[in-house]
Amino acid sequence: MTNKIKFMLLLCTIVSLGFISTSMVGYFVARNSLTAQISSDTLPLIGDNIYSEIQRDLLKPIIISSLMANDTFLKDWVTNGEQSTDKIINYLAKIQTSYDTVTSFFISDNSLKYYHSSGVLKTISKDKAADQWYFHAKNMDASHELNIDFDPSAKHSLTVFINYKVLDKEGNFLGITGVGLSLSKVQAIIEDYQMRYQGEIFFVDDNGAITLRGSPLTDDIDFKEVIDGRSIAKRITGQKNASFSYPQGRHNILLDSRYLEEFHWYLVVRKNDHNIDADLYDSLLINLLISLVITLAVLSISWFTLSGYQRRLEVMASTDKLTGLNNRQMFDPIFEQMFKYASLSNNALSVVVIDIDNFKTVNDQHGHTFGDEVLIKVAELIKHSTRNSDVLCRWGGEEFVIAMPNCNSTEALHFAQQLQQNFAETLFTIAQHSIEIQLSIGLSERTVTDQSKQLIFRADQALLSAKRNGKNQIVTG
Repeated sequence: MTNKIKFMLLLCTIVSLGFISTSMVGYFVARNSLTAQISSDTLPLIGDNIYSEIQRDLLKPIIISSLMANDTFLKDWVTNGEQSTDKIINYLAKIQTSYDTVTSFFISDNSLKYYHSSGVLKTISKDKAADQWYFHAKNMDASHELNIDFDPSAKHSLTVFINYKVLDKEGNFLGITGVGLSLSKVQAIIEDYQMRYQGEIFFVDDNGAITLRGSPLTDDIDFKEVIDGRSIAKRITGQKNASFSYPQGRHNILLDSRYLEEFHWYLVVRKNDHNIDADLYDSLLINLLISLVITLAVLSISWFTLSGYQRRLEVMASTDKLTGLNNRQMFDPIFEQMFKYASLSNNALSVVVIDIDNFKTVNDQHGHTFGDEVLIKVAELIKHSTRNSDVLCRWGGEEFVIAMPNCNSTEALHFAQQLQQNFAETLFTIAQHSIEIQLSIGLSERTVTDQSKQLIFRADQALLSAKRNGKNQIVTG
């Protein structure tokens, strides 16, 4: 495995772990924070809103009962001795029809008769448990109360009654009047609240029993379950307001309760953090998807950047910076492979070593910058003269080496002669200076006894002979 792949795997691991860790920490922090916020702030606020709206929805029947209790007809009818029963029955029927209540009633304190829109239902008595509410309402300090009981006109129908005191001008108690609100309507109101607030709403009595709810609860609540040393029932019924959470399976249950004096019940709002988890889980998946995209982008950019730098480094390591030719470091392994192939296949292989004559004089007369330009142009001309299969290298200084596969010494000599002729016909003009360039060339062909270094050595020795013999010559070694 290359170092680049190892680096990319390491980078991928670090970036992925970083994103995953950040996303997971953010998920759990947000989950805990949101759960705490809902438990301490949102749920109590929802409870307040529901409480206010329930009171608002019950305000209409309270107002109706108030109007009845202050109606002069009703007071005069009672004061005049409750004559003509049809009049009070018609009055109650009109109230019930006009205001769309499920029942309307009046109980006279003088006769203890229970007048209803359908007639006189009964005469109440202190000895009957079902009638004790009347005597409680008679002695209450408030002007009215809400009471949930079975409707005497429909004994199987649980009704929310608004009981209102009727007083004469002197403040003497005349009886109790009021209307009834169907419990099914209250349940429909509760279900509407549940839809709006995405929670479960129900009522609990002092014993911790559910007395009224909308739709059936998704999970039964165990009021005996102990939370922080106290049962759920005691945490709800023990105070006017309570807000707490407790674990249930993999989720948390958030509860908020408040005491409703009108009902003598506790209004409980319950919310499961499953929806919270679902929303946060979706956010987590989105974050992880974004992290994956960013990771892929980072890896892609890193890969192309590293590849670019690697190519540049490879070029820098294998290419002569000045001329753009192969350098000696690049030439050596290529030549070794070329030599092995020629030896195995018994093919010809020649090496040509080239040196620029009197190059030191060029540098001394015109400067090294001028000399560099000369080297560049010489390299270009030599490169254009070689075959595609040849390997050209700047050997060092002003020397160049060409490895020529499938080329014997005769062909190599012809190439060298053609190269000298090309240079003789070329005038190098650089920075308004024109000079002629001459080459000394040594060449050698592979023999069966040669090693790769020996082949280059013989060509190099041939070059030395050419320079000793007066330069601008070709010598075969």
